[in-house]
Amino acid sequence: MTKHRTAKITFAHINDTHSHFEPSSISLTLPTSILDTETSVYASCGGFSRISSAVKEAKSHAYLKEREFMFLHAGDCFQGTLYFSLYKGLANAELLNAIGVEAMALGNHELDMGNGIVADFLDRTDFPMLVANWDLSQEDQSKPNTLRDKHNVYAYDASNDIGRYLVKDVDGEPVAIFGLAIENMAGIANPDPDTSFKNVVELSNKTINAIHRNGINKVVILSHLGYERDLLLAKEVDGVAAIIGGHTHTMQGDFTNLGYGVTDEYAKVINGTCVVQAGCNALAMGQLEVDFNADGTLASATGKNQLLLGRQFTVDATRTEHLDTDTHDRVKQFLTEQSNIQFCAKDPIIENILNMKYRPAVRKLQTQHIAEIAEPLRHVRIPDRKGASQIAPLVVSSFVWKARELGFNVDFGIHNAGGVRASLNPGPITCADVSGKLLPFAIGLMVYQVKGKRVRQALEGAINNAIDNGVEGTGTGSFPYVADLKYTYRCCAEEGARIESLQVQQQGQWVDLDDNAVYSSVSSGYTATGKEGYSALLNYVVEPQAVNVTMAEAFEDYAREMKQLSAPTEKLISYIPCECAQVVAS
Repeated sequence: MTKHRTAKITFAHINDTHSHFEPSSISLTLPTSILDTETSVYASCGGFSRISSAVKEAKSHAYLKEREFMFLHAGDCFQGTLYFSLYKGLANAELLNAIGVEAMALGNHELDMGNGIVADFLDRTDFPMLVANWDLSQEDQSKPNTLRDKHNVYAYDASNDIGRYLVKDVDGEPVAIFGLAIENMAGIANPDPDTSFKNVVELSNKTINAIHRNGINKVVILSHLGYERDLLLAKEVDGVAAIIGGHTHTMQGDFTNLGYGVTDEYAKVINGTCVVQAGCNALAMGQLEVDFNADGTLASATGKNQLLLGRQFTVDATRTEHLDTDTHDRVKQFLTEQSNIQFCAKDPIIENILNMKYRPAVRKLQTQHIAEIAEPLRHVRIPDRKGASQIAPLVVSSFVWKARELGFNVDFGIHNAGGVRASLNPGPITCADVSGKLLPFAIGLMVYQVKGKRVRQALEGAINNAIDNGVEGTGTGSFPYVADLKYTYRCCAEEGARIESLQVQQQGQWVDLDDNAVYSSVSSGYTATGKEGYSALLNYVVEPQAVNVTMAEAFEDYAREMKQLSAPTEKLISYIPCECAQVVAS
């Protein structure tokens, strides 16, 4: 019989970094006793160079306290900035290696562009991807780069009906770690159809039982399920000491001292399992100290999230207007005394990698003006009392324009509101504004042919999903914006009849859409493959065809052609909300 001992380990953890290799400028609201009449200052926060320094310091502290150490990433390193737009997974692989990540969960955004990009990424990483509920057993082995037999993919083991797990030696005591990804991955990302995801509760229980049979009683889960789902999982599954998670960008801890409020306690313990998450965008790092009892149960879980700051503070977000010396010293002294702040020097090794390989091309794009924004262009997902998004219709128009430029005879375009990520201010717009802020998801366009009734069903399904109208929706991001198409959505109408006055523009005239006619449309690969309420589009007449142009590339080319962008003047959407008291329209 195996004789177990107590064990102590410190986990440094990050999640949802989304290619934010560079620091971000954040606002800190401090007590008036520190700033007199000024109540906010801006600081440089996070970035991979600071994370690298913080990890090294955390590792040193752990060893001084005679604790084992491990650095984990809970998924979603892809997408988010120009670095991903330009380099896809290559920059992430090199920089995650360089900052010392030892294992990573699979995030949904890793699969925005299918399995191939994940396979290429893993060919370059020094660490494993933990995703015990990813079933690769039916993977098509004729693909250019397959995942099933990669040594660093700890996925579902079909032969034993369990998930593969990593074993970490903690001063001679084994600790098993396995990863979990979102079960409904096909609903929110683009995994290849020959792979699937198992139920997390059933798979976890089977895997934990197998771990115990193999003489290990200490278990940790690396999760990309979201904070609330992690809390529920802690209730549903026994025998897990810690769940280190991501996906919902949850920043646990009390940050009222900096103006950010409280989001639950750090290391929330439920059913003997502590649950942690560390925000997003490489702004912070969590440090979790887990002590195991000899029987594998959780003896204690302590630690905190810390924002990783530079040492200079300004009164503006561009960080050009500096505080006077006395005020700057008071701010610095106050922040030095805060336990949720860590001042971090930038690691020169990471800075050198960025400078030598990646920054020059990014900086070049940041200075390339492609068009002028004539007026503020507001973006909202669902139309409100001020109207609909003003930028989303221009984005869809760019898809239609680009597809036609490339020789595709498209009738109209549809795009989900969540694919647009920012409003735009008047003035010049750069490639960096488009790829890094407005359309940061590097997803390609697709042209597809469907009957008119499928368009009608998809529009209704997407809006039902966005507002939970008779369905359990996945979020407001599915709301559809259109070009060369217009419609009315009446919330209180009977399900299946909520889209009214659906028309398509033909030869400059608006005509009613024929439910039985076949139309050609262009959308992002995300929408075209039926995600989040758009499933009716999967009933296509002709299979979707990739245009081989990303959303950002289409919009950049369109903006250059237009030279100046203004809010659309034509009303394409009439949204009659569920109170049915008033029309809110674009």
